[in-house]
Amino acid sequence: MEKFYDYYTKEIKEDSLPVGNEYDFLLERNKNYMNNVALSFDAKKITYEELHERIDEFARALYKRGIRKGTCVGAVLVNTPESVYLLYALKKLEAQVVGLSPLNNEYKMQRDIEMTKPEFIISVDMMYGNFKNPARNLNITPILYSPLESLNKNGLKFLYNAKQFVSGNKILKKSSNLMNIVKDGKDFDGVEYPEHVKGSTTDIMFTGGSSGIHKGVDLDGGALNSVVKALDYVLVLEPGMVHLGNIPFGHMCFGRLVLHYCLCKNLEYALTLKAMPEDFYSELVRTHANGAMGGPVHWEILSQDKNLKPWTLHNLIQPLSGGEMFKPQKLIEANKALEYAGCITPIGNGLGLTEMWAPTHVCIGGKNTSGTIGYPIPFVNSKIVDPKTFEDLPIETPGVLLVNGPGMMLRYHENEEETNAVLVYDENGVKWYNTKDVAVKHENGEYEFIGRLKRNFVSGVDNIYPEQIEQLLLQIPEIREVLVTSIPDDKEQFLPSYHVSLNDFNCDRKVLENKIFTLIQNTLGTSALPGYIEYYENALPRTDNGKLDPKAMEEKDKERIENNNLVRTRVR
Repeated sequence: MEKFYDYYTKEIKEDSLPVGNEYDFLLERNKNYMNNVALSFDAKKITYEELHERIDEFARALYKRGIRKGTCVGAVLVNTPESVYLLYALKKLEAQVVGLSPLNNEYKMQRDIEMTKPEFIISVDMMYGNFKNPARNLNITPILYSPLESLNKNGLKFLYNAKQFVSGNKILKKSSNLMNIVKDGKDFDGVEYPEHVKGSTTDIMFTGGSSGIHKGVDLDGGALNSVVKALDYVLVLEPGMVHLGNIPFGHMCFGRLVLHYCLCKNLEYALTLKAMPEDFYSELVRTHANGAMGGPVHWEILSQDKNLKPWTLHNLIQPLSGGEMFKPQKLIEANKALEYAGCITPIGNGLGLTEMWAPTHVCIGGKNTSGTIGYPIPFVNSKIVDPKTFEDLPIETPGVLLVNGPGMMLRYHENEEETNAVLVYDENGVKWYNTKDVAVKHENGEYEFIGRLKRNFVSGVDNIYPEQIEQLLLQIPEIREVLVTSIPDDKEQFLPSYHVSLNDFNCDRKVLENKIFTLIQNTLGTSALPGYIEYYENALPRTDNGKLDPKAMEEKDKERIENNNLVRTRVR
């Protein structure tokens, strides 16, 4: 077993874990920086002193409205100051926060609401239509607020509010308007703030996990403090620096981690409603960000931005990627673009899981070996085991990655079967989370991600890891993105099926296929060559979390098999 202190100093090894909830930890970390800017939003600047004053007002008002320790509250948030005040107020009250995605349609909202049964749903008003009917049917109390509350643009506010009123996204009752609730209850002096109980469920996030089945994840919010403290020893930003606030923090563990890390580090968290990848570069320039986190798609689109100019990102010293694995060729291209724009720090990445409050391993750009996921972060233990026996495997031997640490989930929400499938115990009775990721530990202690165990298959006598093929194929300029699935074969057990989205759908296919076959044959060998190739003009489908969706391609494979519409390639 690789314990966290195998890679870090004596100081880290002897450090203690935080206690209390997220708000307790935030207040402790901010006490000497109350005059620093905590949040910026458009032209508005909010100090840490004002941040805590507003959190306290929101907490008092919500307590008066009936929210107590353990009250289940659905939260549909976008990145605005009011969302930050609201989130930490709920933390201060020890309410149970259900992260509902503002991107959910009515069907998905109903699915998540029925699973978690919140008593209240507090939401930006423009999303009310997506949960209005489920909330009414399940007798859930809605509380709404405007995402433009902190903007000093009265004309824009008027037009926005008029549009939401016409769309039916307004509730006229004051008891259902968050800002009226705060105005009425901000000075309420009967509030009681409970102590945090370690191991209690304070957050429910959603994931597909290793099985691909949508489910809630029960998390202890106090454990997020330990993950944030671990990053003190890994990341480089200092108090007063600026971090872009683009990753949604209401429903994404990655986003929640970024928010809590930034505020506990006493940074200026530059909130933006422009969270789409095509806005990433312009928002980095506008905010003069020293740090930023995005998915691979953010950095890839930045590298292709026609407005990219030299020296515009010279302030950026901590670029990080998360959410899914960065393809090696795309990472090289993104780092070249950053260097052109004045950022001399390569993009860092790693491995993160909703079930672990996000990061377990971090690869720091310029320090760790490119292509690895780096070392486990402090307080996280990890080991590589045999997928069947769970016995420890030697260095340089691929196996299943097991992790544990203070951020580990409590359980899947009311889903014992899925929980038991991933929480395992070793011979000493120690509990581990089975990532069902295939990885290898190298001699220097770094870990390398190989692929998902569930996606692996056998072709001939060889184990095939789809992610390895996908990473290689992205080196070919004609290919935009690719997913590899498997199709049953009487002779070979399974044959790889390549689903290839093209940058130019009218490119010369014979030339392209020669490139594909040569590249795979010379690297991974004959067993990894495609038995089937399908080309697509449009982007490949993605999951709710924005990751490429292999299951959608597997469904297409089934249709092709049922319709006898399979065409073998010339090489298999």
